Amino acid sequence: MPEGSTDHATSLSENWLDQAKSWLAVGVGKLTPRPKIGIMPPADITGATLVLVVAAMCYLACLALGAMVTVTRSASDWSTQLEGSLTIQVKPQNDIATEDQVSAALAILDGTPGIASAQALSDTDVRALLDPWLGEAQTGEDLPLPSLIDVKLVPDVQIDMARLATRLAAAAPGIELDTHRQWLGELLNAARSATWLSIGILVLIAMTTGAIVVFATQASLAANHETVEVLHLVGAHDEFVANEIQRHFLQLGLRGGASGLGAATLTFLLISWLGSEGSAFLLPVPGLTLGDYPWLLIVPAAIALTTTLAARITVLRVLARMI
Repeated sequence: MPEGSTDHATSLSENWLDQAKSWLAVGVGKLTPRPKIGIMPPADITGATLVLVVAAMCYLACLALGAMVTVTRSASDWSTQLEGSLTIQVKPQNDIATEDQVSAALAILDGTPGIASAQALSDTDVRALLDPWLGEAQTGEDLPLPSLIDVKLVPDVQIDMARLATRLAAAAPGIELDTHRQWLGELLNAARSATWLSIGILVLIAMTTGAIVVFATQASLAANHETVEVLHLVGAHDEFVANEIQRHFLQLGLRGGASGLGAATLTFLLISWLGSEGSAFLLPVPGLTLGDYPWLLIVPAAIALTTTLAARITVLRVLARMI
């Protein structure tokens, strides 16, 4: 083969190789994902710190909301049980046997309309009621205990409690009627107080979260002041800048809210496990039921909405002063 033909073939091969390399480079460049760079970079000074703060606020808010749900449900259950029952207390007397006192009380109760059942509790049952409060060692055989009669009422039937108490007192000495009204009133007052306290805590957390986001937004705008200025020079509207920044804070709020929700869920599960049998606490602690956990989803959603709105309002106000 002539020498000129060989050089021409070599040059042609090199051109084809260079062209293939350029096509390959273009293809790789198209396939390689490019990170989306917004007004505020992911490594912004408000990133990890704000996520941690939002997670802590969401955790505390979930605890407050969970406590409110638990107290409300427990108070409703206890109220239903107390409103449908009475307790007859029979105190020992020297001039009459306790068995006669109990029999006289049961005779009055059996003839009273609106009473579904009346059952005298044994000494073992009475001591079992006192064990969680006094301990087994304190409720020994030497401790004098009154006899109790558990009375169940017929729903939606009115009973004259004052007249019933008078009849029981006249039947035998030492018989007292307990309608649970004082205990029920104190229970409902405590539940209402706990509910309002939880609402106050939730409002305080929301205000604190909003204030933190406002300061974080101002710090982010100050750190990215040049970028915002350039966007204004090229014709970007305030809405565009606000949308970009609120999207950034929405992502931070969702991340922090999810972290706080997960930590709160684990906390409630731990409390339910430790307190279900009363082994770790003085009394069995009512925890959240499966139907209560969806209520906790309100907290991260509200946290994300708060961070988004606070960031948007702050951005628009700052940009209005810049123009």
